[in-house]
Formats: sequence, structure tokens, C-alpha cells
Amino acid sequence: MTEIKRILQLSVDERIHLVQTIWDSIADDTETSPISDEHKIILDERLKAHTDNPNDIVGWDDVKKAAKRVL
Repeated sequence: MTEIKRILQLSVDERIHLVQTIWDSIADDTETSPISDEHKIILDERLKAHTDNPNDIVGWDDVKKAAKRVL
């Protein structure tokens, strides 16, 4: 029996626990993995844009309103 078939035979609670365990392990790995040069460039650009224009922001309430308009 393949691993997937065995997993699908678990109860819903067991599968949820398994998914949470896998997700936690992914989160742990990403916290210790290095940031790529491409991501560093993007982060630096965004930080500079914010530093140059700190008032050029969109508030959370505006983001929520815009998202609701799309729906």
C-alpha cells in the first residue's frame, strides 16, 4: 500500500494533525533557510521605497474595503 493510501485511511483528526505537523516542519525549515539574492533585492527595494516615502501607504481598512469591492 502506498503511503498516500495509508494516510487517506487515517481519521480526519489524524490527517489534520499530520498536516499541522508537516506545516510546522516547513515553517521551521523556512526560518532557517537563507534568503535568495533575488528576494534580498526585492526587500531592499521595498524598504527604500518606504524610507523615501513613509506616508505613501495604504491602511488596513482601505485594503479590506478594496477586497470587499472585488468580491
